[in-house]
Amino acid sequence: MSFVSRYRWRIGIGSFFAGMALVLAIGLQAFAAEALVQISSDPYTNRTSNHKTQVEPDTFAFGSTVVSTIQSGRFFDGGASNIGFATSTNGGATWTHGFLPSSTVFATPAGPYPRASDPSVAYDAKHNVWMISWLGIKSPSGPVDVLVSRSIDGGSRSAHLWW
Repeated sequence: MSFVSRYRWRIGIGSFFAGMALVLAIGLQAFAAEALVQISSDPYTNRTSNHKTQVEPDTFAFGSTVVSTIQSGRFFDGGASNIGFATSTNGGATWTHGFLPSSTVFATPAGPYPRASDPSVAYDAKHNVWMISWLGIKSPSGPVDVLVSRSIDGGSRSAHLWW
């Protein structure tokens, strides 16, 4: 076997073992992942929607702050009892959660809409304002209002600081 052939063979074997080591390292890292953490649950009990349901999540992070939003108490034909949120200011180590006030008739305090839907979260870094946009649904087949609730404390505290 010539020198060039032996050299190619060694590179091929070395590449194979390097690739296998990479696959093994990635696989072990996946098994070492932390357990899932539940950050919110559906508190509503109205008979008009399905409960213990939270759907259509959206999440945004800036620095160590993470804000998630979600529909809670899903109606079978669209919308939910309210829009929930969960906030972490330490990269997900701990969470606080709540529900938008004055949004739906099921919120505390109650709002004008029978249902809410399609939450999305955004952050305005210039003004340190977290925002959740959502749809206020007046009827399943009727028009919707596009609304934005914003945090007045950077998204870091309880539900009453959203409006």
